[in-house]
Amino acid sequence: MSSFLTSSGSDFIYSTSQSALTLMTKHKVVPTPENYQLWYTHSAQSDLNLSKTLENLLAKNIPFDDVLNKKLYENFFSREQEIKTVNETSAIFQKEVAKIVSIIKDVGKDTNNHSKALAQHIDTIADFEGSQELKAVIKLILEDTDKIRQQSEKLENKLMESSGRIKNLQRNLDNARLESRTDALTNIGNRKYFDEQLMAQMNLYRQKRQKFCLIICDIDYFKKFNDNFGHQIGDQVLKVVAHVIKNEVDGVGFPARYGGEEFAMLLPKAGNDGGTIVAETVRKIISQRTIKNKATGANFGKITMSFGIATIHGDEPADDLIARADEALYLAKQNGRNRVQSELDLVGEQTQTIKVSA
Repeated sequence: MSSFLTSSGSDFIYSTSQSALTLMTKHKVVPTPENYQLWYTHSAQSDLNLSKTLENLLAKNIPFDDVLNKKLYENFFSREQEIKTVNETSAIFQKEVAKIVSIIKDVGKDTNNHSKALAQHIDTIADFEGSQELKAVIKLILEDTDKIRQQSEKLENKLMESSGRIKNLQRNLDNARLESRTDALTNIGNRKYFDEQLMAQMNLYRQKRQKFCLIICDIDYFKKFNDNFGHQIGDQVLKVVAHVIKNEVDGVGFPARYGGEEFAMLLPKAGNDGGTIVAETVRKIISQRTIKNKATGANFGKITMSFGIATIHGDEPADDLIARADEALYLAKQNGRNRVQSELDLVGEQTQTIKVSA
């Protein structure tokens, strides 16, 4: 890593630590390791849900006593830490099981080879005095050796079964984690997934100055689909939009349902130009779609969407980036909807601060 990046990273950590400690002192938060982790994460803007929760509590002047601090830590860190610990322990267990199975197999091979060698040499002692007694002893040894081999095979099978159960546990944990970050209706990332990916891109930018683009979009006049045709048709519209966005963005970015009829796309390494190309592609595809009743053939009309684009700048917090993308989106609605506007269009414009009704 270059000295520039090292210095930048150190400066960020130092300033974030100072900010966290200042806030803790101001709000009389006991500086335990758990509380420090909470306020450091908030100061670093690494978890938007955590930050919003703390800001809401601060706005209500709720004191941060031991009970509240413990509850906050458990809500935001304990479950994730538990899953992480189980995954790490499972990985270590898998490696150890693999080593033990390998040793058992080697022992089994050696035991089998010894058994074959003893059996082959029984006939060579037939002419010696007392050979019958020796043969009997060797046969007993062979029987005991065979029992050891069978026990080794049983132990190997049991270990392999245990290893399989651990793998299933890991898969179940991974699936549970994926489900908790997937929107049930549209089958794309949910708000939690978006927040995590946004923080990951923010960290990459802070550490390596890797730019990225944010697109926020929503469905024009979505309320009419629900009011005129019912929520089932509204849900169908959301599914169609999500399907198009996922097809166009998967592999090059991170699509998510931002909330309600709003969607978001994060495009790593892209600027406003790259974001505009993606947004225009999605807009055109969606504007060509119509919603129909498969049973009756009834046409519920076309779908259109408006898009707002913003790119990360300087050392701004994530909220500033989101706010600019939102302003560009509202400008697109103000200018007639079914269009793409970027933060560059905000220059010289009198941007409105109240959302245009959908």
